[in-house]
Amino acid sequence: MSGSRRLAAAWLCLAGSPALSAEHTFDGIYSGQRVLTKGSPGPRCPAKEDVSVTIHGETLTFTNSALKNFLQLFDPGKDGSFGETYTDAGGAAVHYHGRIVGGVMDVDVDATDPPCGHHWHLKKE
Repeated sequence: MSGSRRLAAAWLCLAGSPALSAEHTFDGIYSGQRVLTKGSPGPRCPAKEDVSVTIHGETLTFTNSALKNFLQLFDPGKDGSFGETYTDAGGAAVHYHGRIVGGVMDVDVDATDPPCGHHWHLKKE
C-alpha cells in the first residue's frame, strides 16, 4: 500500500469513542484541503490537496487524488472528537486526531512512511 493510501486509510479508520446517537449528528459532506505541516513536499507528501469526506451514520467515505470513495467505519465521540494510531502490516504507522465542531472538521495526521504530517480543514457543505 502506498504512503498516501496508508495515510488516507489510517485517518479514516476512526474508532473508539462512544457510539454516535441515532440522529447522526455529523452526517453530511465535508470538503476542503489538507496542508503539509511536517516533511518535504513531493508525490507522497503533497504540499496541498483537495479532499472530501461524506459521513452517513457510522460510515465515512473519503476521496482525494489517490483514493476515490474509500469507505470506512466512523465512530466519533458525542463531542465530535476522534483519534487513533494505525499500523499497517509493514510497520508503517499513522497517528491522527481531530474533531468536528459546528460543521467544521479539523484533523492532524502524522505518518512514519513517508515521514510527513498534514492538517485537514474541511467544512460541511
